[in-house]
Amino acid sequence: MKMWFMSKTKYFVILSSLIIVAGLVVGVTFGGLNLGIDFTGGNLLTIDIGHDYDQQVIKDALSANGVDPATAQIVAAENGKQAIIRMQLSDNTNSSTARDAIVASIQQTYPEATAAQMESVGGVTSKEIVANAFLSVAIAAAAMLVYIWIRFALYSGIAGVLALVHDVLIMTAFMSIMRAQINSSYIAACLTIVGYSINDTIVVFDRIRENSRILSVKGIPRKEIADISIRETLPRTINTAATTLITILALYIFGVESIKEFALPIIVGLVSGTYSSIFIATP
Repeated sequence: MKMWFMSKTKYFVILSSLIIVAGLVVGVTFGGLNLGIDFTGGNLLTIDIGHDYDQQVIKDALSANGVDPATAQIVAAENGKQAIIRMQLSDNTNSSTARDAIVASIQQTYPEATAAQMESVGGVTSKEIVANAFLSVAIAAAAMLVYIWIRFALYSGIAGVLALVHDVLIMTAFMSIMRAQINSSYIAACLTIVGYSINDTIVVFDRIRENSRILSVKGIPRKEIADISIRETLPRTINTAATTLITILALYIFGVESIKEFALPIIVGLVSGTYSSIFIATP
C-alpha cells in the first residue's frame, strides 16, 4: 500500500518553512510585528455617549485629530452606550488636549457625549503582558508534553509540542504578512488553538498506538501504520475542522471589530492545527 502522507513529509515541511520565512521577511521589512497597545503602551479613552452609536463617527473623529483609526481599537461597553478607545498618541501630543479634541469632534454628531475617563498603559505594564503571554504558552506546552509522555511516549510528546510551536509560528507569520494587530486577543487565540490542535494530534496518536498493537505483529512498517492511521482518522479530522471553521468564519464576517481581532488568528490556527496534526506531528 502506497504511503501517500508519509512520503510527502518533506514537501509539507518546506511549505511550512516558506510561510514562516515569508512572515519573518515581512516583519523585518516593516520593522517588526504590528503590536497593539497591550504590548507597546498607549492611551485608553472611555467616552459615554448615552445611546447606540456608529463606530464610523468615532473613527472619523480619531482621524480628524491625528490618530490612525487602523491602529486604534474601539470596543463597545455598557450595553453599547459607551465607546472604549485604545489608541497611541504621538510623543509630543498632550493626552488631555487630545481627549478634549476627540470628544469635541464626536459631540458634533452626538452632543451629549462626554469623556468618562482617560488612562495610560505604560511600557512597564506592556512588558509584563508580553512576558506573561510567553509564560502562559510555555506552561501550556510543558504540561501537554508531560501528559503525552505519560499517555503515549516521550517522542510523541516532543512531536506534539513541536507541532504546537509550528502552529503558533504559522499564526504569527500570517499576522505579520497581513499586518494585523498583535494584542491580547491574539494571545487568547494562540492558547485556544494550542488546546484545539493538541486534541486533534492525540486522536491521530491514539489510532497509531491501537493499530501498532495489531499491525506491527504482521511485520507492517511503522511508517505505513502511521499512514493507515491518518487515513482512518481523516474523515473525523476534516468534519471537526470544517464545522468549527464555519462557525468562526460567521463570527469574522458578521462580528464587530473586537470579535474579528480574535476570529482572524483562530481561522488561521484552525487550518494550521489540522494541517500540523496530519502532516507535521505524525511524521
